[in-house]
Amino acid sequence: MKCMPSEIKATVVDDALHGAMADLCRGGSWEGVVRGVAWRVASTDPDEPRSIETLAEAAEAIFASLIEDAFAVVGAVVDEAWDGFLELRPGDEESALAAARLDAFEESAQLVESMVERVLETLQPGIKRAA
Repeated sequence: MKCMPSEIKATVVDDALHGAMADLCRGGSWEGVVRGVAWRVASTDPDEPRSIETLAEAAEAIFASLIEDAFAVVGAVVDEAWDGFLELRPGDEESALAAARLDAFEESAQLVESMVERVLETLQPGIKRAA
């Protein structure tokens, strides 16, 4: 079975993650999003001793690390989709690429959405959310 060329794989992963990040940021920046998370932490706990700047720096570091991890996760999803499709339809690389893109976008959307929650949980493990 033919492997997806690495430059195409990198483009698929980048496009998927950048698209998911753009959806999350709604025209802003990811730093702004995580600053909002830091503000949530500071405002939900009146006993929180850390300043908003300290919380924002921590949130940015956590989120940046999660973004780096997401590249590997989405890359693995791309490989799995490509290989799985070509196993079913050998030689149909165009459709395999389309399947890999779709799976990458779906995985990226889920990952980016969960990253904000992970930052929040890391900064304030005891936070209670309304159901």
